[in-house]
Amino acid sequence: MLPIPRHLKDILRPIGTYNSEFVVIGNIACDECSAENFTIKIVGDSSEYKEDRVIKVAEINDEYYLIIKAKCNDCNKEHLIFDKDFHGWDSFVCADNSGEMPRPECEIWKCDKCDIANHSLTVGINSQGKDNFKQNLEGEFDEQDWTEAFEWITIKIVCNLCGDTNDEWVSYETM
Repeated sequence: MLPIPRHLKDILRPIGTYNSEFVVIGNIACDECSAENFTIKIVGDSSEYKEDRVIKVAEINDEYYLIIKAKCNDCNKEHLIFDKDFHGWDSFVCADNSGEMPRPECEIWKCDKCDIANHSLTVGINSQGKDNFKQNLEGEFDEQDWTEAFEWITIKIVCNLCGDTNDEWVSYETM
């Protein structure tokens, strides 16, 4: 069984032969039309992007956000890829996110080489595995929830026009 969180289950298409209970890497494809061409929308800090090419957590009004969405360029369906307040170990295991939380407006990400908003995304999810989840949280959560408590997410983006590639556009530890 692969550690694909529920919100990515229908859009993450595993690639390669190295996927396991502890890691899955896959391309994002629209579950409506199967396209892999997206306008990426983010809430994140890109102020130092030219130096390290990594999107970081943004501080907005004393709150911290990292939100990544992908809007299909073929059918316009929007997919939530990652929100640090709802996805990963800390958000699933440690936080009480049962109520509505105001979310800031996302900005469109454009290629820093050609200024186009048409990317493909590859997402990597790292997990400590189902047994680790059961041992640490026995009785607190349903054993089937282990995929929600992943420890790390990486997002690779490729510009679909000029081919500019960033292997770790997002690299975020969720624990």
